[in-house]
Amino acid sequence: MSPDAAGDASPLLRMKLAPPVPASNNLLTRPDLVSELVDTGWKICLISAPAGWGKTSLVAAWHSAESEHRPFAFLRLEERDDDSPIFWTYVIAALRTVHPRLVAGADAALRTAEMNPMRQIVPMLINELAEIKEPTVLVLDDYHLVGREDIHTSVAHLIDHLPESLRLVIVTRSDPPLPVSRLRASGAMVEIRAGQLGFSSAEAAEFLDRRFGVELDTQSTENLRHRTEGWPAGLQLAGLSLVGESDPRDFVERFAGDDRNVADYLITEVFRGVSTDRREFLLRTSVLERLTGPLCDAVAGVSNSAAILEDLERANMFLVPLDHRRRWYRYHHLFGYWLLYELQKAQPEAIPKLHLTASRWHEENGSLESAINHAIASGEGDHAAGLIDMYLTDWGQVHWSRVAQWLAQLPDDIIAAHALCAIGRVRFALARGDFSGGWRWIEAAEAATDSAPNGLGSMVRATTAQYRAFGELVAGDMDTARVRSVEVADQERTAGSSLYALAVGIAGLATFWSVGALESIPLLREASVARAEHSISDSGVTALLATAYAEIGDWSGAEAAAAAAFAQPVPPEWHRYPDVMAAHYASGKVLIAQGSRDEGIAQIRQGLELARGWVEPIFIAYGCLALADGLTDYSGKRALVREARQIVEAGGSRGRVMDLVVAAERKLALRRPSHRTDGMVHVEPLTDRERDVLRLLSSDLSLREIATELYVSHNTVKGHTKSVYRKLGVTSRAAAIEMADALNL
Repeated sequence: MSPDAAGDASPLLRMKLAPPVPASNNLLTRPDLVSELVDTGWKICLISAPAGWGKTSLVAAWHSAESEHRPFAFLRLEERDDDSPIFWTYVIAALRTVHPRLVAGADAALRTAEMNPMRQIVPMLINELAEIKEPTVLVLDDYHLVGREDIHTSVAHLIDHLPESLRLVIVTRSDPPLPVSRLRASGAMVEIRAGQLGFSSAEAAEFLDRRFGVELDTQSTENLRHRTEGWPAGLQLAGLSLVGESDPRDFVERFAGDDRNVADYLITEVFRGVSTDRREFLLRTSVLERLTGPLCDAVAGVSNSAAILEDLERANMFLVPLDHRRRWYRYHHLFGYWLLYELQKAQPEAIPKLHLTASRWHEENGSLESAINHAIASGEGDHAAGLIDMYLTDWGQVHWSRVAQWLAQLPDDIIAAHALCAIGRVRFALARGDFSGGWRWIEAAEAATDSAPNGLGSMVRATTAQYRAFGELVAGDMDTARVRSVEVADQERTAGSSLYALAVGIAGLATFWSVGALESIPLLREASVARAEHSISDSGVTALLATAYAEIGDWSGAEAAAAAAFAQPVPPEWHRYPDVMAAHYASGKVLIAQGSRDEGIAQIRQGLELARGWVEPIFIAYGCLALADGLTDYSGKRALVREARQIVEAGGSRGRVMDLVVAAERKLALRRPSHRTDGMVHVEPLTDRERDVLRLLSSDLSLREIATELYVSHNTVKGHTKSVYRKLGVTSRAAAIEMADALNL
């Protein structure tokens, strides 16, 4: 997506990527600080100071300096950007304003909540930036709004591998949890802090004179600078109040207090001189995070908002332009907060109506996310849920972490009345392991199917059918789960939808537990590929594929699938399902087959630990059996197999997992320490053809290649193999070879 395309899609995105614009009325250029920033000897620049210290204004002066020739990529962060995929979506969009082709194809992946930018996007970004020779400055403004540890970790990774062509500038109100000390010691970082940003007495005098036409004597200027500690915002507030003062010296003498009190006092002084109409405009538009003429017309109930905004900017009424054409603005944060506080005191009943008006304007103008935010703030939950339903009509464009935040603010009864919202709750409940809650929301979505927007009722029905299949799977009815999920997969296959990718995955899982590993492999392979193509969560499909390969003795297939599962993005916080659990089982079985028993047992134990932290017991039972198969200690094997039986019996029907338990118990009986004087145990005799198959199972040949070697069909070999497993009391190729060796077969 090019910068222009981004701007056309959403004016808010364009504003966030626009470099700060120097004020049109005599901003101090801060030449000493700009000179330090123009110097190319540093790699990281940290501009850290509290609110109102002119951090962004310094960046504006630096960007506009004649001595600075490097292109700037600029990102102004907001609280809602405190989400790793959203954060890196905007970082890449900012860099594309300079390098339009950067990290092509990242947009769709970053829109999925399952994406882990640290492992996928950031390395690609670093590699592509390393190929660029043109020096670029990337500015991350308001970085203090970032609180998530995973974002800080990924930014630290970018810093540690910063390409030579990139200079990173972090503008923040507080020091970020980044390796600041190490960077400082290395000499690679330049720091600009409040002490440097604060105005000297000479700069304060020049600022007041040039910006407000206020001339103070030397002592009054020094007193004012001292009482504001050079705080530029405090001096600006003072300048606004000094305009027209008959006794500036007396004003300075009366001027005192900490930052908050100073701001409250001066804003009150400024607001006192504003006309009633203008005051009403300021109060009503304080509910807006971003201001533009048509939006303010709707909210303030006037027809000349664009002209009012221009007048406010010229009057230094704490209005910050967000684009070069000065179509979009925001209030200075301190001023905006104060305005909203005053509105809450004076007209609390007006606030919900103003938010609802803003919501409807954003909806009509294509800014659906802003429309939802204002709808929620208005308290109109039904309207907000309807907008969220519209947002969810295209799952490929959805930021699920944002949806989770929205739904958390709405009552359950309102969500239940909107089909797609209810499906969203199903998704979040199942991802957390809340199966009873998930079932309740499935029923709610089915009941609200007719409310689905844009004729999406069929999609709702298919989605709820898929989730019902998953519910049957969790309840232990594997055959029903397999039949239902296959029906949905067949229905959605020709459409190539993401529902097909989800349904065929459930079909593969149900087939693994109901029919067998060999039969599940085609479905699981198809699901793994389809989910990757649709950029949706793998949810353990590839990990189970690895286990299926391991169960039939295809070690190379198991090893490759396990590696692919381990490379999948780490799920988001609301998704607690341990995706890589089964991959640990498969990896452990591969290592044991290769002779690395201790390492293999450690891998299986790791998978079992993940399974024990999950509410679905079937993988715990399977992990116990896998671990028992790998141990050599008889008592340890017996305890694990006993635990597996107890879990299966407590959970009701679990498909073939009970067959696996019985096979493990039979194997234990064969291996039980013998009291016979000859030390022998006996098994059901193998036929000659079964012995031929057993001999070739110990080779590297696949079952199909064994069939060719014996001049029989593939199905015949499969039948002989199952018979061998049954007679030996095992469930895998490796275990059959081990048992045959132990029994001298």
